[in-house]
Amino acid sequence: MRKAYRGILFLLIAALCVLSLTACSQFSLNLINKLTSEDSELVKEESNKIIRCLTEKDRDGFCSLFSEETRQSETFEQEVDALFDFFRCDVYIKAGIEELAGGGGSLESGNRTDWYLRPEITYIQVLVPSENGADEMDYRYYGVHYYWQVKDDARPENVGLHCLQVDLLNTDESAAVGTTEGD
Repeated sequence: MRKAYRGILFLLIAALCVLSLTACSQFSLNLINKLTSEDSELVKEESNKIIRCLTEKDRDGFCSLFSEETRQSETFEQEVDALFDFFRCDVYIKAGIEELAGGGGSLESGNRTDWYLRPEITYIQVLVPSENGADEMDYRYYGVHYYWQVKDDARPENVGLHCLQVDLLNTDESAAVGTTEGD
């Protein structure tokens, strides 16, 4: 009789363990899916702001995307000028945004207190006047990588872009504004 109770008790404990582990993993999976979905939506929005500022030559809007800390750099204005000189665009065609981005941060009680992302705009296709002097237009393709501090409860002045690099694809030409943490 005792063996039967032990067997039933063992099966009951095993079932409870499996059930609790399944519930924990489901909670973790739901949290990961929620955070990834938030990341994708924010990356898409921020990337579209960057594309709009660059293609419409909106220097003030572009500068406002950077953190207060980055904007206070001694070289910030010169870097922005150089980037806008580098990025040529007469007609914006289309862009490709990689919505999944590397990143990291800190969670407290399921809420993000520190959060950064490193997104990529895989290409921005534009038309520019041909360099041969004719009335022709040439396509140009730019790629953009940026470091974005999305949230920092301890240092709110740290929130915003820290570094943005624009590459002229298929060349080794580029221009950048700002620096990443640790640079």
